Amino acid sequence: MASIPPADAAADFDALRREATKLERQLEERVARYQQVAQRLTKGGASNHGLESAEAGTAGGGTSVDDEEESALAADVSRVASTMTDLVERRLAPAAERTGKSQHTILVRRFREVLFDSKADFKKASASVARRREAMELFHGAGMAGSNSGGNDDPAMEHLLRERNAIGNSLNAADSVLGQAEEIRSDLRSQGASLRGIQGTMLNIAGNVPGLNGLIDSIRKKRNQDDMVVSGVIAFCILFTIWYIFG
Repeated sequence: MASIPPADAAADFDALRREATKLERQLEERVARYQQVAQRLTKGGASNHGLESAEAGTAGGGTSVDDEEESALAADVSRVASTMTDLVERRLAPAAERTGKSQHTILVRRFREVLFDSKADFKKASASVARRREAMELFHGAGMAGSNSGGNDDPAMEHLLRERNAIGNSLNAADSVLGQAEEIRSDLRSQGASLRGIQGTMLNIAGNVPGLNGLIDSIRKKRNQDDMVVSGVIAFCILFTIWYIFG
C-alpha cells in the first residue's frame, strides 16, 4: 500500500484530534452530571426518606425522576465512552503513527488517560447508586415482613436496623475519605495535564523551528569543548605548581 504524504497524514490527524476533543468534552460533561445525580440519590434527603419508607414497607414500586435520569445518563456515558475509545484506538493512534511526530503520540496518551479517569469516576458513582438500591430493596422486604407480622417486635428486625445504621455510618466515613482522595487525584491530574501541555509545546517548537535541534547540539558541543579546555588549564596549573614546589 502506498504511503500517505506527511501533509495529508498531519491533516488527517488534526481532523481526528478535533473529533476526539469534542467527545472528550461530552464525556466529561456527562460524567459530571451523572456524579451529581448519584450524589442526590445516595446522600440527598429524598434518599434518606426513601430508606425510611423502605424500612416501614411503604415504599412504592415506581421509579423517581432521579432514578430515570440516572439510568439515561448511565447509558449515555457508556455510549460516549465506547465511541471515544473506538476513535482513539482504531483511528487516532494509527494516524499518530503515520505522522511519526512525538507530540501526536503524547496527545493520544492524554486522550487515553482522560478515558481511564472518566470511566473510573463513572464506575465509582454507579457503584454507590447500586449499593443504595440494594439497601432500599433489602429494607423494603424487611419492612413488608414486619408489617405482615402484625406489628409485633421482631428481634431479627431490630438487629437488621442496627446493622443498617452501622453500615450507613461506615459508608459515610468511606465516602468522606474517598472524597478527599478524589480531590487529591484531581489536583494531581491537573498538574499532570499542565506538564503534558508544556512538554507538547516544547515538542511543537522543536518540530516547527528549522535547525533548532542542530543549534542546540552545536551549543552543547561548544560547551563540552570549553569544559575540556578549562579542565586542561587547571590540570596544567596544578602540575606546574607541584613541579615548582618539589622540583
